[in-house]
Amino acid sequence: MLRHLMAALLIGAAALAAPSPVSAQPGAGPIAILDEERLLRESRLGQDILAGIRAAEEALEQENTAISEQLAEEERALTEARASLTPEEFRARADAFDARVEQIRAERRERSEELARMSDAEAQRFFEAAFPVLVELMSEEGIIAILKPEAVILALDAIDITTRAIEQLDAAFDWLPGGEQAPDADVPAE
Repeated sequence: MLRHLMAALLIGAAALAAPSPVSAQPGAGPIAILDEERLLRESRLGQDILAGIRAAEEALEQENTAISEQLAEEERALTEARASLTPEEFRARADAFDARVEQIRAERRERSEELARMSDAEAQRFFEAAFPVLVELMSEEGIIAILKPEAVILALDAIDITTRAIEQLDAAFDWLPGGEQAPDADVPAE
């Protein structure tokens, strides 16, 4: 999900093939490493987005549990009613119940897919908000390329800008007590 979102910032590992004396200096250099997952997990904006996704997942899980319990109760009632029904009546009710269960399964699958799409959209919203902050950090630090940690074979820890990116992202937005974002903060709309 997150791999596609930062492609505009990330230059291939081939850039490491021509190290410069500047890139060997701690804290400086044209190439940096950014852990996107950590940026999302540890920044306040990312935490807010992830909390929203978790809340939606929990709500879906609660809905699924309630529906499952309701269907189990209906199945028990149908089984108990079997003795008082003719085979034709029971078959008709059982078939109707099965059709309803299949319809509910399809609806639940669709809700799950909607949640996955929402999650992807929220991650994209996060990186759209983070993009200008990262571009500014690149400019301040003289960085010409940001790589993912998994694209790097060997590097100094000093070229990892994730902590600085988190700090700058947090500073770029106004936050109220309790983690709420101020209304005037510049975050793209959903």
